[in-house]
Amino acid sequence: MAKRRRLYIAYGSNMNLGQMRHRCPTAKVVGATFLRNWQLIFCGVASVERFRGGKVPVVVWELQPEDEHALDIYEGWPRMYRKETLRVTLDGRQIYTMIYIMNTDRQSPPNSSYYNTIRTGYKSAGFDVNILREAAKRSIRKEENPMNSTVREQIMAIRSGAETNMFDANAVQQIAMREGFYELVCWLEDHKREYSRFILTGKTEEDE
Repeated sequence: MAKRRRLYIAYGSNMNLGQMRHRCPTAKVVGATFLRNWQLIFCGVASVERFRGGKVPVVVWELQPEDEHALDIYEGWPRMYRKETLRVTLDGRQIYTMIYIMNTDRQSPPNSSYYNTIRTGYKSAGFDVNILREAAKRSIRKEENPMNSTVREQIMAIRSGAETNMFDANAVQQIAMREGFYELVCWLEDHKREYSRFILTGKTEEDE
């Protein structure tokens, strides 16, 4: 009897081919698809939650036992992440796959390095990075503090480059995107008034 394949869907950093080659050298890419009626969230690191009408880009992997063991350790299973079995459609066929889902839904933004690792995976698989960007923006909106130290440092780094008028928030956002200052890119989407105040006075509302 043929051995049943162990399929796994990755929606976060394990979409990155280079990372998976290092972590799970015998894993093979089966394809790419969407997890329907779910949405991507960030709780510092990536997770998913049920959301009617949503879709999450995923890469489907075939795992060997040693690959799954390595992922269990990386994902902190079972305390940090749990495993579930979900059905997705790939190339017109429905398949059952394993997925890791975080045991908390308290959202907070990822750091730039982690975000860019996932973005590389999106680009390799041909997915729209706007889905990733929107998930990151949602996580920033969940934060109580609208400007953290990372955003402040990224603003000052762009200012020190003297490349643009710092009151031009759109130009600053473009530079931040080029430099990989993901936190600043997302923060500026919803905080242009706070940004202008900071450039003008060097203070935020929380500083006063």
